[in-house]
Amino acid sequence: MTNHAVLGGNGVIGRETISALLARGHSVSSVGRSASVSAGATSVVADLLDAASVMKAVKGAEVAYLTVGLLYSTKVWRRDWPVIMQNTIDACLAHGTRLVYFDNVYAYGRTDAPMTESTPIRPSSRKGVLRASLLGTLDAVARERGLDVTVGRSADFYGPGAATSAFNTFALDYVAKGKPPVWLFDSNQPHSMTYTPDIGEALAVLGTDERARGRTWHLPTAAPALTGAEYLELATGGELAHKTMTATTMRVGALFVAEARESLEMAYQYTAPYVFDSSAFESTFGIAPTPYREGIAAAQEQASVLTR
Repeated sequence: MTNHAVLGGNGVIGRETISALLARGHSVSSVGRSASVSAGATSVVADLLDAASVMKAVKGAEVAYLTVGLLYSTKVWRRDWPVIMQNTIDACLAHGTRLVYFDNVYAYGRTDAPMTESTPIRPSSRKGVLRASLLGTLDAVARERGLDVTVGRSADFYGPGAATSAFNTFALDYVAKGKPPVWLFDSNQPHSMTYTPDIGEALAVLGTDERARGRTWHLPTAAPALTGAEYLELATGGELAHKTMTATTMRVGALFVAEARESLEMAYQYTAPYVFDSSAFESTFGIAPTPYREGIAAAQEQASVLTR
């Protein structure tokens, strides 16, 4: 049994990672700004923006997982992400702890081809530039100071209790309330989505399987990617019409709603094919992603419970 520390343990990715590690019989610390919500994990209340707090939280852990989610704001990301990353790096180096970093695809930017681990880092948004800079920091520290780091990357995610997922928010939650679900920008484009329990299982693999060390991996994501309309068909059973939030609507909304302003620069992910290839992970570790029909049903059941 090894000791694992999940930084951001109260978020949906942190919770799923903790669950997967506990199921494997490991000792897990859930690190967050408030007490842990995960039964079986040791609760560590810490501020990831405070270096001493992170140093203390990581002490004794053989593997640390950086799964924290920040407010969806470029200003907040620029202010907080470099601090959190540096604090985590320093703590891992000080304690000889392996780092597993949960990443998204923003650093790839616009691409016409399916995204693989070999896709060039060419960000085309402010958030993408920030995410690319974090990867650059990790690469430099690994090369120059010997940081043992593995990156697990997912597409847009969805799943039970995934409150920050656009699909959960605009589709599953709306259906649970009897409202027509909404897709962003263009519902005719294929768009890969990664199931959050699969992310947790995969991050646990990256932290416990020697074959994973020191590489970037795309986490298991069902293929082929469905179109937005097909996802909404699964979410509604064909019983509710769906709506598309157009670019014009988003621009108007951006005048009043911060989340809409922050989403506009990412519109390219919805106006062209967004296809994510996780075949390297699947073939190496023998783990298949959850089919969309099954994942959406589970997430939808949870959404219905929360709206009762």
